[in-house]
Amino acid sequence: MNKIYLTLLVLLVFVPQVQAQIPQDSILNTTWILTQATNILPIQRQTTLQINTVKYEIKGFAGCNNYTLPIKQIKERRNYTQITTDAIITNDNSCTKNVNEFEKAFLHALSNQRLRVETDQAKLTIVNENKQTFTFSVQPQNPLLNYIEKHAWKLIQLKGNSDRVYHPYLTFDFHSNTVSGYTGCSYFTGKIAISNALNKIQFFDLEVKKRTCMSTNRKTVEKDFIQLLEGETFSFDVAEQTLNLYQDNALLLMFGFIPKHLISE
Repeated sequence: MNKIYLTLLVLLVFVPQVQAQIPQDSILNTTWILTQATNILPIQRQTTLQINTVKYEIKGFAGCNNYTLPIKQIKERRNYTQITTDAIITNDNSCTKNVNEFEKAFLHALSNQRLRVETDQAKLTIVNENKQTFTFSVQPQNPLLNYIEKHAWKLIQLKGNSDRVYHPYLTFDFHSNTVSGYTGCSYFTGKIAISNALNKIQFFDLEVKKRTCMSTNRKTVEKDFIQLLEGETFSFDVAEQTLNLYQDNALLLMFGFIPKHLISE
């Protein structure tokens, strides 16, 4: 009998302990939305995070700028995963004071840290070395955003005027929080921010690749179009195959959808 107990003891000593790992299916290709944080108050804009354990990087949108956070090391602990990060890589664009202060604090909390990462169903929790806790939920699959992203959108009404043919169009990428399009004279790119309620959109950092434009009317529309979008927040909806942007319940911009393959730079 003593020999049996001794054998069991030896087996227990040499059997490796089971360690909790981040389920790959729950991490890769999953966008997480910040819902709660200690010490800093989440802003109304979506703050996103994607962990890629294959490329050893964390990427996302911090409210004003996209960021990349290189991963130095991943260790599996008994009840969590430890991720050691390098210095953050991001742009230095300016938004409002509140957004920039939040973004700076958020990125600082993740950069050059040993992060404790846990997943529980549709929730991701990250705790840094200073015991700051960040809670994320899975970004919901939104049929409306998927529909908007699927098409290009050509301007058909500007400030209530639909009595002329407009040439500007937009395309959206909600994963990278970017917008691109055509003004009627020139092509442009920029950034977008979506509210947590998924009912408001802001355009900012629009960069126009100026081209020679012989039409005076198109030049005027280009100026009005870009000025109307830059830095502005709109509520939006899709009705009868049109994308509508509102401010103070007034319809300012209406777009009709066109297949993406029909547009080219």
